[in-house]
Amino acid sequence: MALPFNPRVSILNKRHNRNAFSCGKISLDHYLQRQASQDVKRGLSAVFVLETKKETEIAAYYALSSLSVDAGNLTKSAAKKLPTKRPIPCTLLGQFAVDKKWKNQGIGGWLLVHVLYEVLTHAEKVGSFALIVDAVDEDAGNYWKHCNFIEFPNTPSRLFLPIKTIEKLLVN
Repeated sequence: MALPFNPRVSILNKRHNRNAFSCGKISLDHYLQRQASQDVKRGLSAVFVLETKKETEIAAYYALSSLSVDAGNLTKSAAKKLPTKRPIPCTLLGQFAVDKKWKNQGIGGWLLVHVLYEVLTHAEKVGSFALIVDAVDEDAGNYWKHCNFIEFPNTPSRLFLPIKTIEKLLVN
């Protein structure tokens, strides 16, 4: 499916109209509108936006940050051969949303592939075992499972996709 505009992802900045963004999930809308720029300024996350033809309009966005997990929180097969005495470095996809008016046009899938490439590139430079997401609700959880993310055994709303899996998806 072709996107309705030429995709351009850039770092969130003042020119972007955050207040016009609405994905239908209040926590994701509020994050972009009220918290994202502060997190960027404080170095807590990197927030990326998918611009439409109008550079100020945001069709979708995502936020990445670092996160460490204990190997014991992962599935047994994923934790196999990982160190147990130190935290495992990962990348957190803390936010991921598509504006309501751009849904069902292939934007979410396109942006997820973009995220996977960014995370894979980052992992090659810094080291990251997996991409982790926290599903905001059951629908989001089902979406991430459909994208081959694996539930944490004791926290079903937290899911992960090993970097090795991302590499197989994108490189092979």
